[in-house]
Amino acid sequence: MIENFLEVEVLLSPNAYRRIKNLGRDEVDELINKIKKFKNTNDKFILLDEHFLDVFLNHDLDWILNEYGSFDFIAYYTGEKFEIKKEVKEEKKVVDDAEREELIKKILLKEEEKKKEEERKKSEREKRISEIRGLKSINTNIKWYAKDIDTRIRVYDDSDVSGKSTCEGTIADFIKYFTDRYERVKKLIERKVQRRAYPLSEVWKRKREDNIFIVGIVSDINTTKNGHKLVEIEDEKASFTVLLTKEKIANGELPDDILLDEVIGFIGTINDKGNLMFADTAVRPDITPKEPNRTDEQVYAVFLSDIHVGSYEFMKDTFNKFIEFLNGNVNNGVEEKVVSRIKYISISGDLVDGVGIYPGQEEDLYEIDIMSQYEEIALYLEQIPEHIHIIISPGNHDAVRPAEPQPKLPEKIAKLFNMDNVTFVGNPAIVNVHGLDFLLYHGRSFDDIVGQVPSAKYTEPSTIMKELLKRRLLCPTYGGRCPIAPEHKDYLVIEKDIDVFHTGHIHINGYGIYKGVAMVNSGTFQEQTAFQKKMGIKPTPGIVPILDLSKIGMNGHYLEWNNGKLIVKE
Repeated sequence: MIENFLEVEVLLSPNAYRRIKNLGRDEVDELINKIKKFKNTNDKFILLDEHFLDVFLNHDLDWILNEYGSFDFIAYYTGEKFEIKKEVKEEKKVVDDAEREELIKKILLKEEEKKKEEERKKSEREKRISEIRGLKSINTNIKWYAKDIDTRIRVYDDSDVSGKSTCEGTIADFIKYFTDRYERVKKLIERKVQRRAYPLSEVWKRKREDNIFIVGIVSDINTTKNGHKLVEIEDEKASFTVLLTKEKIANGELPDDILLDEVIGFIGTINDKGNLMFADTAVRPDITPKEPNRTDEQVYAVFLSDIHVGSYEFMKDTFNKFIEFLNGNVNNGVEEKVVSRIKYISISGDLVDGVGIYPGQEEDLYEIDIMSQYEEIALYLEQIPEHIHIIISPGNHDAVRPAEPQPKLPEKIAKLFNMDNVTFVGNPAIVNVHGLDFLLYHGRSFDDIVGQVPSAKYTEPSTIMKELLKRRLLCPTYGGRCPIAPEHKDYLVIEKDIDVFHTGHIHINGYGIYKGVAMVNSGTFQEQTAFQKKMGIKPTPGIVPILDLSKIGMNGHYLEWNNGKLIVKE
């Protein structure tokens, strides 16, 4: 095995070597091939330590090239600028034997120092594990009503990309992706107005006619010198321009928050030339107002996200206290009543802080091994009473591809959760929970929505969530901070009517009801990070939303476990 790595000018640190020995043959071959391709861009000498082993194992090649394509490995290993004598041999740069020997000595010295640090961390890990195992102490004085209630969970397979990814990033993939988005959202809009949209390629025939209905995907937005909006929409065959007057925008007849790539309809009058519509009405696929659906028996659902195990900012003591609460360590009768009827926990991404998510992340981690991070969160969840069913969806810090839609956690991680009461799904996914349809979405597109829609605010997550429901798209705009994989089906379309919308990502707790849909943005168990401080984002850590599913929309149906105290919200 070592010879295979030497062939591509890669040495293995002792710890990396021990880990690679435990990998399967296919995994080792995939690792070597990925490094070969990487070295076509950055051909510097590499000693594969544990950090870069995690990088190559847990990320795709495009991401690695973007982050480390011009990385100075020599300076990283030695902690100083190390000049290498350059020779040309068969058009490749090589390091001579003397320099290589000196470099290896420095590397091995550094590895020895790391070994001592790892031994210290191993001791700390063992102490944490012992502490976590001690959390499970079920209060037998409580009547656990939820234990006698059957679990009812069903994943809608067509909402989850797991095991069905087909895209390779080709132009053909993008065409299929946006065509699918257009067709499915168009049907929702047509259902709204009970009319078929007129084909854009034939609108020119309806010169000077009013009440014309068209639907398209937004390709361009401009403002005229008089302050009117020009919106370019397109379908599979043609494009067309719609004018929204500033007067109708100002009085609320037409929207001022149209986004690129959203699918929208217009009703209006065609001009004399047949090349422009004067819009009277904009039609979005928005969800239909309804009375909130409720369960037929009293059960509670808990909503978590952004736990970030592995980060120095992970609030271990507060999370420990929450696990104890789930085991019946309560302060009063109200808490006892609630905890005895908790039947479900929905986790919407970022269980761990991950590894290699951003350059220099290892400085922010008390646990730099991704599998150890997952072992720790799995152990935490094992301490939860078995009658509580847990649904787990990934986020952008988890060990899946960064582009949405994301598949569920891979089998090698899922098997760490050695429990019968766990269901793994992708991001997004729709799950029927005790008769109610939950949409789980981590929420990475929030960063794009806040910058484009004036009413959307980080401090009020429901204002962002509402914008996604209005458009029936979880990530409306392509090319923003939220990466999208061009699957042949757009899994980010909210085609199904839902009852509960659960998101996370922004580390700010929030709740609201929009047209009968309960919107829950769970907070975090991570204190404010340096990046958040720089961006002026103030998280609300240690707050856990809890819903009485039998009373959604009614007085007292929404509660919060707030850093150890249960609060019934009005």
